[in-house]
Amino acid sequence: MSDTLVDIRDLVKYYPVTAGVLRRHVADVKAVDGVSLKIARGECVGLVGESGCGKTTLGKTILRLHEATSGRVYFNQPAERIDEAERLLAQPDASAQKKAALSEIEVTRMDGRRLRALRKEMQIVFQDPSNSLDPRMLIRDIIAEPLEAQRLFSGRDVDFRILELLDLVGMGSGHMKRYPHEFSGGQRQRIAIARALATKPQFIVMDEPTSALDVSVQAQILNLLKSLQREFNLTYLFVTHHLLVVKYTSDRIVVMYLGKIVEMGSTRSIFERPLHPYTKALLSAIPIPDPLTKREKIVLSGDVPNPVNPPAGCRFHPRCSYAKDICRTVEPLLEETGIDGRTVACHRWKEI
Repeated sequence: MSDTLVDIRDLVKYYPVTAGVLRRHVADVKAVDGVSLKIARGECVGLVGESGCGKTTLGKTILRLHEATSGRVYFNQPAERIDEAERLLAQPDASAQKKAALSEIEVTRMDGRRLRALRKEMQIVFQDPSNSLDPRMLIRDIIAEPLEAQRLFSGRDVDFRILELLDLVGMGSGHMKRYPHEFSGGQRQRIAIARALATKPQFIVMDEPTSALDVSVQAQILNLLKSLQREFNLTYLFVTHHLLVVKYTSDRIVVMYLGKIVEMGSTRSIFERPLHPYTKALLSAIPIPDPLTKREKIVLSGDVPNPVNPPAGCRFHPRCSYAKDICRTVEPLLEETGIDGRTVACHRWKEI
């Protein structure tokens, strides 16, 4: 297998907007609009942006918790096989039989049997453990559910595996026969992490796993996630709006704005030399714990545009202080900058 574990090509997720008595389709909410991204095996990629930019939708669409409108997602496939599939899709006269063969390797086309097997390899930790854990189930049954659904363990082996998972996240056997409401927020998130690890996945989407927790508890959960990643060579897509969190956890940062990627690169290069005006604005909002240190804060004008009718050209241009005529008419494409393997979508990044 290649070093790339998740290969996303032109992924699109639109939500239909209906109106009238007959509920006719009149528009679409463009939550994710043509995202391409590769995530290496064992890497932690931080996905950042304002609320409503499509971060969580992207993560759930990769896992097929939401069905993609278009695009492709390849998981744990050799590069040669992916290239062959892309050539097949590019052929206008490709037969239905050949395209059906894509269901073996392409996530958005997989059928029930293959998708069930894929669920074992791809998991998610949701933002709020109070909502993601069933309040009517014991902790033992919550963690056992994926094990039994995938038929990985049976009988007493299930309990042994649950004890092993609880130990991994810093909990013990005394917690098995209790309900979620009997735990603190940090403990509930540890239980959610244990459930995600139950099937021994390779890839986990972390959907703002610390945003609902106290600051001191956040540090404990982040340290736990880093230690688990090292121990099991896990691959993370870490969704968050907290830039200091991704600075601590992530090898690479991807910045999204209104359904599109505007910049991505190594964590160090993004923090030391951001190129896109939106990335600069996000970084300028990070508080500095030193009253003597002064830093220019970039205040973005206006609100995030409506994703039903995004601006023409560059989607950020209504709020950008560097915008010029070409930004209002021509959409910038992600291009290599030659700086630490960085890519950025901005007409003026060389001038900024």
